[in-house]
Amino acid sequence: MRLSAGLCISLMAIGCGSSDGSPQIQCPKGLRAVWLTEPVDGKGGVAECQAPLPPVDMDNGLLKPFPALNRPAGSLNSPERIELGRLLFFDPVLSGDNSISCAHCHHPDRGFADGLDFSVGIRGQRTGRSAPTVWNSAFNKEQFWDGRATTLEEQAKGPIQSPVEMDQKPAELVSELKKIPAYVEQFDRAFGGQGGSAVTFDNIAAAIATFERTIISASSAFDRFAAGDTSALSPSARNGLKLFRSVSTRCFECHGLPNFANQDYKIIGVPNVKDPTKYDADLGRGAISMDAGYNFAFKIPTLRNIEKTAPYMHNGIYHTLEEVMDFYAKGGGHDLMVPNLDDKIRKFDLSMSDRADLVAFMKSLTDESLTPEIPAQVPSGLPVLRSFK
Repeated sequence: MRLSAGLCISLMAIGCGSSDGSPQIQCPKGLRAVWLTEPVDGKGGVAECQAPLPPVDMDNGLLKPFPALNRPAGSLNSPERIELGRLLFFDPVLSGDNSISCAHCHHPDRGFADGLDFSVGIRGQRTGRSAPTVWNSAFNKEQFWDGRATTLEEQAKGPIQSPVEMDQKPAELVSELKKIPAYVEQFDRAFGGQGGSAVTFDNIAAAIATFERTIISASSAFDRFAAGDTSALSPSARNGLKLFRSVSTRCFECHGLPNFANQDYKIIGVPNVKDPTKYDADLGRGAISMDAGYNFAFKIPTLRNIEKTAPYMHNGIYHTLEEVMDFYAKGGGHDLMVPNLDDKIRKFDLSMSDRADLVAFMKSLTDESLTPEIPAQVPSGLPVLRSFK
């Protein structure tokens, strides 16, 4: 005997299915319900909500399977955890003085970044880097520009505790959330607790990470083109794709399909913001790995939704994609005498027309169809950062 759909939702689809065998859970708009563990005789199945990814059923050089989501054991994209994470993401209660939320540095209106060269934290403090986008961060092997966190759960804990960013003590945050009945109920429902027992710092981070794993961009004009719709790209963007994959620019060697990213860290010689005649002194990955070979190296970010995430580079030195193209065409930081500059960073000819075509191609990677809705209100009752527009 199958459980009713309503009860199925509350139990995160354990042992629930429809007459055709599909999971009966109410996923957020755009996500699909899938079985993680198929039920046996109508019992024992576990389902979750996932972002649909392009099917890979032919080899034309452009269709490549996305990597598996980077997630710890026990993570589950249940509707309850996704919704809880969405509320927490936009709730200023996470900060020490209840002034800023995750969305202040990662807002949908700004490509889940913040549009600043150096992000600004609590009490107006400037951080040391530009906020990276959350789009497709679920596929990252490591998080942050320097990769100091291995999961989105670990990443979520960092800004909350940082004295420059949100300056919140975990125990105080847990205590504060336990005083909000709506959060107590939602944590217990999402993580199987009772009387607020599920309100823990680990579960706070898990809920936020679960929400972030649904922020996926994979249905752009490029993806339609790759699937066979030749009209999806303009002639300019098609030429930009050829340039992107050419041996002269070598863009594709670092920004690989299908996420147009790379799990490695590269030294490209980003100039110093205050003095562009010198390279930026931020050690990046080198400070984390303690390997001098990674000094000044940073994660290769995804190019998906890149037109929405300006400014560019870890220090936000470039405000347009055209400036980024000029930087690479001139050989990156080659003339700045950067130690261990990556061998792919070399000068190449880039006409104004070529530059425009490359930018047109990168804009074809835009897809915000799975942008989540900003909550009208959050359980804390604190004001939600509604829009940057």
